[in-house]
Amino acid sequence: MRTARSVLLLLPFLALVGGCGPNNPTGAGHQEAEVKGVGATFVQPIMKDWTEKYLKETGDKVKVNYDAKGSGAGITAMTNKESEFGCSDAPMKKSELEAAKEKGGEVIHVPVVIGAVVPVYTLKSVDKPLAFSGPVLADIFSGKITNWNDPKLVELNRDAKLPGLPIKPVYRADKSGTSFIFTWYLGKVSPDFKKAIPSSTEPAWPATVGSKQQGSKGVADEVGRADGSIGYVELTYALDNKLTFGAVTNRANKPVTATLDSITKAAAASLGTKPTAEPYSLHDLTYDLTDAPGDDSYPIAAMSFAVLYKKQPEGKGKAAIEFLRWAATSDKGQSMAKVRNFAALPDELRKKVGEALDTVEYTR
Repeated sequence: MRTARSVLLLLPFLALVGGCGPNNPTGAGHQEAEVKGVGATFVQPIMKDWTEKYLKETGDKVKVNYDAKGSGAGITAMTNKESEFGCSDAPMKKSELEAAKEKGGEVIHVPVVIGAVVPVYTLKSVDKPLAFSGPVLADIFSGKITNWNDPKLVELNRDAKLPGLPIKPVYRADKSGTSFIFTWYLGKVSPDFKKAIPSSTEPAWPATVGSKQQGSKGVADEVGRADGSIGYVELTYALDNKLTFGAVTNRANKPVTATLDSITKAAAASLGTKPTAEPYSLHDLTYDLTDAPGDDSYPIAAMSFAVLYKKQPEGKGKAAIEFLRWAATSDKGQSMAKVRNFAALPDELRKKVGEALDTVEYTR
């Protein structure tokens, strides 16, 4: 009887201790909140997984709604305080920072994931993956190379029987960080391209060449449909849509296919060097991963960033920061990124992201 009484007295304590174990409701410590993010389609596949998982992690208390409208829309929504954070593959320009400062103060950028932009194409008569070089891609998307059997393409793909089929470039119609990354890289490797089509989230693509589609999904769908077409999308979109994508010759003159390994190597070769060119140079944690050195580095690797005001409201703002901290710095969040064919942030960079998020100030 004494034993039974002891057990009864211990039950509340055991329940408390048990609450700290693996069976503890995941929502402990979280306040109910609904957070909005707007921005890059580049991160949409992993953002979908993150938001669904985080809702469960918080015991259905914190719902994060992410609207993939493009990097430009993400910066605009964040600036106008229509969302708690934006996502962009292009760091904010000086003019955008000045506009944001007037409306909400200082803005910080934190990397959330590392990915790649790949040239996707449909060429029904060719069953072998092709190789491209940066200058050749620049000539294709500026309208200088118009046929698949152009000598420059043949030179790169001697074993492929390239048809005399017109090339149909497919561009992004919306304000896109993916377009920024792609044109930033092409401008690096082709001075003529840089002069004709300066890097931008809204590049001045040739009016009479190819077609424009909304979002990465629109580009992926159009390329998958039209024989002879070529476009540019994030690696995950290419894999999810079972699109063929080509290798790209890197700075070491090696044709490299985008993989987790080749993206990670590009990042490792780039993170020790702080960019000096705007807009990358305007922020602490924005790194340019394109055209990285190294035999095995994929040349169109890139980061996607969360952009947010340094001053946040206590409720939704704090919930948004904790979500971003979980996604970008936790083992669980970053291991999910790898499953979706994004490279995880290096440990040292994850630490810096956490420190940057620690500087956020909360207001009532």
